[in-house]
Amino acid sequence: MTVFVALALVLLTGCSEPPVFQADVPVAEGAWDRAFKPTFTFNITDTVSKHDVFIDVRHNGDYPFSDLFLFVDLKGPGGRTARDTVECLLADPTGKWFGKGQGFIFADRYQAHVLYKLGNRFPSSGEYTVTLEQAMRTEKLSGVLDVGMSVMRSKQ
Repeated sequence: MTVFVALALVLLTGCSEPPVFQADVPVAEGAWDRAFKPTFTFNITDTVSKHDVFIDVRHNGDYPFSDLFLFVDLKGPGGRTARDTVECLLADPTGKWFGKGQGFIFADRYQAHVLYKLGNRFPSSGEYTVTLEQAMRTEKLSGVLDVGMSVMRSKQ
C-alpha cells in the first residue's frame, strides 16, 4: 500500500499540464541578424483563464552580452496590435549564465525561459501572432542558437 501511494505521488508531481503553445526556430549560423524576425502564430480559445507567456532563448557560451533586448510585436484577432521592448537577462553580474546547461556533450549551451507576461488574459478568442526582433546595437548577434516562445496556463 505504501509503495502504491509513493508511486501515485511521484506520477502526480511529475505530470504537468502541457503548454497551450510552444515553438522554437533555429537562428542561421548561430548569429541573429537584425533582419531575421521569427513569427509564431497560435490560437486561443480560453479567454477566462490566465496565461503566462515566455520567451525562450538558447545560446552558447560565446554570446557576448549578459542580456538580450527584444522588440515583441503582438497581433490579435480583429487587428489589435501591441509592441513591447523586453530585456531578457541571460547572466548574473559575475557573468554566470542563467538558464539550464544542455547536458554533458553540449555543456556550453544554455536554455533561458524568460517570463514575458504573467497572468495574462487574452481578450478575444482567435489567432494571435507574435514577432520577435532583436534590438541590440549590433547587426549580427553571435552566440544565439534558437529562439521561441511558450504559452502556459498560469498557476496563479
